[in-house]
Amino acid sequence: MQSEPSTGDKALGRLVAKNTFYLTASQALTVPIAILVNAALARFLGPADFGFLYLASTLSGFGFLLVNWGHENALPALIARDRSRAGALLGTSIAWRCAFALVVYGVIALACVVLRYGAALQWALALTFVITGFASLIGACKDTIRGFERTDIPAYVHVGQQFLTALCVIPALFLGGGMRMSLFVQIPVSVLILVLIWRTLRPVGVAGLSFQRGALKSLMIAGTPFVFLGLATALQPNIDAVFLSKLAPTEVMGWFAVSRRLIGVMLFPASALIGALYPTLCRLHLEDRENFVKVSRGAFSSVALLSVPIAMGCYLYPEIGVSLFSRKAFAAAEDNLRILAVFLFLLYFSMPLGTCVLAAGKQRAFSFVQALCVAVSAILDPILIPWFQRHSGNGGRGVCVAAVVSEALVVGFGIALTPRGIFNRSLWRSLFLSGACGALMALAAWLMHPALSPFLSAPLAVLVYGIAALVSGAVDKTQLASAKATIARKFSRGHA
Repeated sequence: MQSEPSTGDKALGRLVAKNTFYLTASQALTVPIAILVNAALARFLGPADFGFLYLASTLSGFGFLLVNWGHENALPALIARDRSRAGALLGTSIAWRCAFALVVYGVIALACVVLRYGAALQWALALTFVITGFASLIGACKDTIRGFERTDIPAYVHVGQQFLTALCVIPALFLGGGMRMSLFVQIPVSVLILVLIWRTLRPVGVAGLSFQRGALKSLMIAGTPFVFLGLATALQPNIDAVFLSKLAPTEVMGWFAVSRRLIGVMLFPASALIGALYPTLCRLHLEDRENFVKVSRGAFSSVALLSVPIAMGCYLYPEIGVSLFSRKAFAAAEDNLRILAVFLFLLYFSMPLGTCVLAAGKQRAFSFVQALCVAVSAILDPILIPWFQRHSGNGGRGVCVAAVVSEALVVGFGIALTPRGIFNRSLWRSLFLSGACGALMALAAWLMHPALSPFLSAPLAVLVYGIAALVSGAVDKTQLASAKATIARKFSRGHA
């Protein structure tokens, strides 16, 4: 017989549920916007320019991994442990990012010249770097607010930024603007969002910003393990993108970009959970190990419930996502998505695994795991891309297979590094039940094919999964009650 949760457990559950609700709601609102923007870009730019855009954003993301130097993880963790340092930590982090960004851009631009990329990529890289720079500053403010274990403001900002971006990018494309214009119009949006979130810092509890050497030392010490972990994580998509751009035709990069964009959209629920979870886990690992285990276990149960229908939908109905971008131009992306469905399933587990391991202070070990995965991609990509290009005309499939192998290694080692007590019998039961419900979903999809359109059979298959999850007990009643209570409180405040 299970004991009743204590008052502290209930309060902690409400905190995590509330923060997850804000981020999940914001992601749910912005998923259609992100899909709309990416679909418009792909349709108007075509596979070649869309591929350049993907390569530029991948290189820019890698560059800002160095610029940020792990502060996106160090800031909320340090502030959650000592909120009085928030102003000094944020001010110091912003000063570091501004000083280092130009240096990193120069190095990456020079590398592109050495690799003989043309003017189209250089323009895309320059504009993307400016946009990512503002995103880094906005992210620093968000991470500071998350350190106060609040996700409401970051959620509102995220929705507003996505909406304004769509409001500028889509008309620019319709008016004949190409790749450069679609990037340029995002800059004023980023400036406006930065001004707005800046005005929320003081009400949250952030005192005057300042630069302090002691704060820089704390950020660098706390962030360095994360930057090496991030380097290992970010190197993989950069290696994939560079190998694919050199070993396959330009349009293949565009097909692969579409599949990765769709995978990114489907990761939003897990990203919301992780964003809400990390500061709380950092505090709990320091103050309350028992609740650290309980909260981590609950996160894995939630992820199991989410990952199965999303990954199954990706495998069974790839044409739905690709049709938004144009099946005529990007039909080959469907094959990529079928392979990446396995990658998506594994990634849904590696994300909370990484968060749990990092919060437990095992950054160095997890960085080694990520570095091993980069090595796997570096070895497999030059073998698999030409093979798939010769046999199927789509070298992107080789990158997808390499990604699955790498992510399987992350999950395996991540489970081994997880603190004891998290993977107990009840969690394995939840994982098994989620898998069984997924099998019923696949069976329902098979029975409905080809009689029903994918646009009709897909929601019906998901409905089958949901009913099976409720009946079998795969849905955790405690978590469901917390989520209901959070939503009820939000609506009651709205009507008050």
